[in-house]
Amino acid sequence: MTNSIEITAPIQQLINRIGSEYAHEIIKVAPEPAAKPGNSYDNVQKKIASDGGSIVYGWAISSDEFTCGAEHYAVWEDRDGNLTDITPHHPAVDQLIFIPDDRYPYEGKHIAGIRMSTGANPLADHLILLSDMKDYILKYATRLDDERINFNTYTGNMFNHYNALLENVQLFIQEGGKLGSPCYCGSGKPYSKCHGKDLAAAIAIDKKNVAKVNE
Repeated sequence: MTNSIEITAPIQQLINRIGSEYAHEIIKVAPEPAAKPGNSYDNVQKKIASDGGSIVYGWAISSDEFTCGAEHYAVWEDRDGNLTDITPHHPAVDQLIFIPDDRYPYEGKHIAGIRMSTGANPLADHLILLSDMKDYILKYATRLDDERINFNTYTGNMFNHYNALLENVQLFIQEGGKLGSPCYCGSGKPYSKCHGKDLAAAIAIDKKNVAKVNE
């Protein structure tokens, strides 16, 4: 369990980039028994239905060795104005950096996260590119219920493609991979000349295609 949270320089830069009029807070994490990971919006709405209070939208901040990021998020506000994160995390934590931000209420469509590199490994920029592409594709999803989303076939295939790329690069960087390291696919080529080659340009083309299919 996490007992304290440090506001590092990259996290402070991310907070500044978000630009909310509200200050960040370090709030308690106390998951509700029936709450589901990754479903903060629905978890809070169900909490309000049973115990009152209100929903507060904003950004949940997380970080690791390579990146720090802000996920659009919802927490519960009790009648006294105290904020609590009632959504479970894996691995478990007992505190969360949260930035209230009422500019972006959740209205059924995915809201993209915000990410920055810590500078520890230039390959982190590819993690961010791939994560941002997943966010871009998710805006074309239709939510079926609190656990399932739906795409048209082309967009779904594209989402699965980028999800697989992201998972591969995440494992690659965690195992010490760098831009010049042999690519994770086993081709023998440096990553930068294999799966990492012209990644930004490929993503730009795929964004245009996804947008066209969903016009």
